[in-house]
Amino acid sequence: MNSAERRLGICRILAERDTAISAALLAERFGVTRQIIVKDIALLKAEKNDIISTARGYILNKADSESVSKIIQVCHDVHCIEDELNTIVDLGGRVLTTAVEHPVYGILGETLNIKSRRDVKKFLENISKTGCEPLLRLTNGRHMHLVEADDAESIEEICAELAVKGYLILS
Repeated sequence: MNSAERRLGICRILAERDTAISAALLAERFGVTRQIIVKDIALLKAEKNDIISTARGYILNKADSESVSKIIQVCHDVHCIEDELNTIVDLGGRVLTTAVEHPVYGILGETLNIKSRRDVKKFLENISKTGCEPLLRLTNGRHMHLVEADDAESIEEICAELAVKGYLILS
């Protein structure tokens, strides 16, 4: 199998999955090193494939073609997480990912797929149950989300409300 065939195979695997798959598992599947998979993913992203890198691996962004997405930068303390996420979902948004730009480790992030207040509650319960710290603690509250909505007006309404609440960082 040549590299083009392998990259096509990676795309097929990502398209069939709803959860992230690690570079190590892809490397095992294709009989190559993890580093080769990382390079393949970089090439696929350069070719405009919408692949999201997470701590658990790679996932294809399967957002509806009619939906609109935007990376928004926000800053707040841990006590505002619930309000921030509820604001987004109440206005029709879906929080696809969260990430921070760490000064040493670079961009660290995770897929969230939060679409409702129920998802927000489960996310917060998971943080509480595991005792893990939210990523925003690494960067004094500064973080970003990939937010998706059905239309551009909803994205703008979300950004406007986050700005009113003092969470939005204007870029």
